[in-house]
Amino acid sequence: MRRTLTALVILSGMFLCSSAAVNACGDKALRIGRGIRFQRATNPKSILIYIPSNVTRASQVQSLLKKVGHKPYWVQSENNLSEALNSGKYDLVFTDLGVAQNLTHQIENSSSKTVLVAVVSEGTKSEVRAAQKQYNHIVKDPHNAVNYLEAIEEAMRSKAHVLSKKG
Repeated sequence: MRRTLTALVILSGMFLCSSAAVNACGDKALRIGRGIRFQRATNPKSILIYIPSNVTRASQVQSLLKKVGHKPYWVQSENNLSEALNSGKYDLVFTDLGVAQNLTHQIENSSSKTVLVAVVSEGTKSEVRAAQKQYNHIVKDPHNAVNYLEAIEEAMRSKAHVLSKKG
C-alpha cells in the first residue's frame, strides 16, 4: 500500500511539474518558452537616426524602433541628413553627442519642430550632466534599448508641453 501511494504521489508530482505554463508569483514574463516583448507604440513617431560614429548601433536602433511601431529613417551622410531635416516630417532626431551642436543649428534654421536627442557613448559624469543641460534630452547608455524608448517618451512629452504653451 505504501509503495502504491508513494508511486502515485511521485507520478502526480511529475505530471504537475511538466505543464507548459509555470507561473512564478503571477509574473507572465517568467513563463517557460516566452520572452519579454516590447509593447507597440500607441502613437508612432517619425524618427531620424544619424549616428555616424557607430553604424552597427544605428542599424540596431532602427530595427528596435520598427519593432515597437515607430517609423525610423536612418541616414548615413550629412547631405542626406540635411535633405531629411528640410523635409520637416520628423518628430525626433537621434545623433551622436559630437554631431549634436551642428545639428542644433540646422534644426533651429529649419521650419520643422524636430526634437534633438543626443546619444552619449562615452563620457564622465560631468560631461553627461553638461550634455543634459545643453540638449535637454539624451541617451546616457546607448547599449540599453529601453533608454531610447524612454528618451522618445520624454522628448515628445516636453514637445507637447511647449506647443501647448505657445497655442
